[in-house]
Amino acid sequence: MKKLLFALIAFVAISTVASAAPYKLDDAAVDNAIESAVEVSPVAFLSEVPSQLPAGMPASASLSAGKSPVGAILLTFFLGGFGVHRHYMGTRPWMWAIYTFTVGGIFGVVPFVDFIVEIVAAVEDNSIARYCGNTSFFMWG
Repeated sequence: MKKLLFALIAFVAISTVASAAPYKLDDAAVDNAIESAVEVSPVAFLSEVPSQLPAGMPASASLSAGKSPVGAILLTFFLGGFGVHRHYMGTRPWMWAIYTFTVGGIFGVVPFVDFIVEIVAAVEDNSIARYCGNTSFFMWG
């Protein structure tokens, strides 16, 4: 109860001290930045990539093909229950929420299987490219 009371007092204190009053929005600078921006088309990028891919690899994997297997394995081990490894490998932006709200990916089963699959892929061909860009909940399926 003391911790909750302390957290509430700290929240109220920080809320009263914090103020956005000194920040001003310069509309002319925003308009200038928007007008000088360069438009980038992801379709043009994706149309050039498949010529560089090995046969049989989906174009969606090309965007994340350079991901480190060790990085993915470490993220899965430490933050797998929150789906951070899936975000690293280029899945849907809300996949972390599915992992989190299913209590760590069905009570930790899904991140554990992800961990094993990533280790096997790293040992076999030192690449997790086939799992990058996967949009399904079960990346190995």
